[in-house]
Amino acid sequence: MRVALVAAPLMARSGVHRSAHDLVAAARARGLPWTALLGMRPDAAGAPIEAPGVTETVLVRHGVDVLREVHRAVHADPDVRRADVVVSLVPQSDMVIAASRALRHTPRVAWVRGLPWPAAGEQRGLRRRLLAALESRALRTLDDVWATSPLLAGQVSRARVPAIVPAGVPGLPRTSHGDQEGPLVWAGRLSVEKGPGEYLDLVRRVGGPARLHGSGPMEDGLRRRRIPGLDWAGWLPAERLWRDAGIAVTTSYRDAFGRSPVEAASAGVPVLLSDGTGAAPALYVDPELRRRFVLPLGDHDAWDSAVRDLRGDADLRRRVSDHVHANASELTIERSLDHALQRLRALAPHLHPTTERTTGS
Repeated sequence: MRVALVAAPLMARSGVHRSAHDLVAAARARGLPWTALLGMRPDAAGAPIEAPGVTETVLVRHGVDVLREVHRAVHADPDVRRADVVVSLVPQSDMVIAASRALRHTPRVAWVRGLPWPAAGEQRGLRRRLLAALESRALRTLDDVWATSPLLAGQVSRARVPAIVPAGVPGLPRTSHGDQEGPLVWAGRLSVEKGPGEYLDLVRRVGGPARLHGSGPMEDGLRRRRIPGLDWAGWLPAERLWRDAGIAVTTSYRDAFGRSPVEAASAGVPVLLSDGTGAAPALYVDPELRRRFVLPLGDHDAWDSAVRDLRGDADLRRRVSDHVHANASELTIERSLDHALQRLRALAPHLHPTTERTTGS
């Protein structure tokens, strides 16, 4: 089965970009002919990665024009034209693929990996409602819709009830058993929904040592705050990023999955999560630990107590390390691929021969 992933446009070579690369690599390691078409903004952070089956193209347009540009890129890509199934990973490519006449005989899937329309307050009301209407129509048109977590599925269900097909990360070697009192570590895109300002507030209250990894539109303003004890460390490969971490912190207002905390947990690092993190219920299945370490962002006292408890109690750190490490083993990219393949088998009766499609778009 030829599967073509499409994600366009992307603002950075982080989350979805990395997941697309990981999925293609995992599938090809099993001999499966998966590909990915990634449409990148010219100023997208991160270095391009050359990998078998993955094509990057540059997208410069904005607004409605970017949909036309995505349309041209999608229909010019030979892997998409030959695919038995096309899987979109972001809203704009959902819209393009749903509207494509050339792909109307090809099973089309939206694998929703984040809230597919702006949340209240993130954009002007009229634009937000327009984007929500366009994406809702696309989701209702496509052959199947997947969400990466129950949290996200609940948010998407107003347009269409999705299947749960979890995301995953490449498992990291275990480098922590909770013995070390290393720094607080936060990693992610510096954007409003990821809550980096809340992390800085936490460090200001509880003190360092602490590190922040990432880049994004909020970086300049956050740097000007000059929080004592906080080091800015840029992006590092995951295996280096968590190597000496004492506690991994995620302060997202909304995060459909939570790649960073799952990576940290796979390495055995204790994690402290907002309740807006999709992977939180999967990482903390113990009710007592979940109450203590999956927290609402507004409860500052609970966050401060959680940090103090983990810093001051080696036995607790070891218990949390063992717990989240074991649960992260179910959130690997290999398990994500297994779930995707299982769901795709349900589409098999609708598949067509693997011939290139060149009909009108």
